[in-house]
Amino acid sequence: MGILAPIENLTHTIVSVPDLIEESLVVLGVVAVFVVLHAVLQRRLRSEVLRRHNDVAGYLFSAVGVLYAVVLGFVVVVVWQKYDAAVANVEAEVDAVGNLYHNVDAYPEPLRSRIRANLRSYADIVAEIEWPAMNRGVRMPAAGSVKLEAVAYTVDTFSPANFKEFAAQQAAIATAERLFDARRSRLIMAVPAVPSVLWFALIAGALAMVAFCYIFGVENRPAQLLMTAILVGLIGILFIVILEFSTPFSGSVRISNDGWVYLQQRLPDIQ
Repeated sequence: MGILAPIENLTHTIVSVPDLIEESLVVLGVVAVFVVLHAVLQRRLRSEVLRRHNDVAGYLFSAVGVLYAVVLGFVVVVVWQKYDAAVANVEAEVDAVGNLYHNVDAYPEPLRSRIRANLRSYADIVAEIEWPAMNRGVRMPAAGSVKLEAVAYTVDTFSPANFKEFAAQQAAIATAERLFDARRSRLIMAVPAVPSVLWFALIAGALAMVAFCYIFGVENRPAQLLMTAILVGLIGILFIVILEFSTPFSGSVRISNDGWVYLQQRLPDIQ
């Protein structure tokens, strides 16, 4: 009987450099738009008039800035936790398939071969069909669920003839339940974690922060434009972070399917 090697370290993060460069260019474009708009407003508004309200504007800017920073930071932490949980869940699902493959060692033929063939097919479906579908954000095909249902039916309907087969069935049932849970969690995590209403709140808060930059009166106008660029750029970068980590299986930063590829290569060699 073959031994399935540990696969925890096979699941890692894929970073698409071209996509990141494209997103960075978008952020730079947004920064340029807001800086140009600020420069136009600077020409139309007299700084000495705006400086009269700097005390009040500064107080409000601090209050709004703290509130927005808390919300933005909270969202970043939440999507990062989701991404980290998605990585752990992928590893759990891969481990469950490998464990179930071994749990049925005591099953008689042809049941053992039938279960293992379905598990190999399931690994092929996840690696070659479901992963690309999640990467594109399209609807998941039902083939994977069909294979798992066939495995569960064969495991559950088996009638043990001795204690060894009974113990194997109990272990297989428990592992199959963990496999179903892990698959369900993966499908849920493939859906973006940030709803539209929250995106609206984040964008509205960002516009409010930039608007406060516009109403400050500063003698050194180039320095004020630089501060506006830094603020907009930082918010834009955090938006990219939220967008990427909220979809752990797609985008420029995504989870690899190396664990499933490993299963495809290793399972056929296990006797």
